[in-house]
Order: sequence, then C-alpha cells, then structure tokens
Amino acid sequence: MAIAVISDFPGGTAEQDEARQRRMNVGEGQLTAANAPRGGLARLAGPIEGGWRVISVFESQEDWETFRREQLDPMFQQMGIPMPTVQFWPLHSFRIVPQQH
Repeated sequence: MAIAVISDFPGGTAEQDEARQRRMNVGEGQLTAANAPRGGLARLAGPIEGGWRVISVFESQEDWETFRREQLDPMFQQMGIPMPTVQFWPLHSFRIVPQQH
C-alpha cells in the first residue's frame, strides 16, 4: 500500500530544501529514474506557517524506511541538522493526472 510521508521542518526555507536536494543529487535538473529513491512516486514541497513541509509518496513503508536509513539519515548527520517531524498517512489511492502536450 502506498503511503504519504509528511515531513515538517520548523523554521525551514525553500533555500534549505534546495540545498538538501542538491546534496542528495536530486535537485532541480538532477533527478533521474536512475537516482530516484526506490519506491518513490512523488514529492511536493512548500511553505507552511512557521516553516517548510515536504510530502513524499512511496510505494510502501519499507521503501520509505530504506530511503530514510540509507540516504536521509546520513545526509542530515553530515549537514548537522535534526530529522524533521514525520507523519505517515496510508493512501487508499494515488493518481497523477496525465499531461496533454
């Protein structure tokens, strides 16, 4: 079952989010099928009152935990910043609207 992972960064900014993405080589223009997190389906990010929120959609909790353990934890440790507060939301459905060209 797909899950949404809601991560809140108190005091976070777009610039900090972009720096984290670049650090993992998935920033603007860097994300490819080859370096995308296994099971990662979508990522949304934007400002919230008092900080920054990232919502990620993964195919499973196991895929998220692998991503956290192998990529996020080391990145946060190297950057000297704490892990954000995280909430999990099991999804009943997940669709992406096809784009017309």
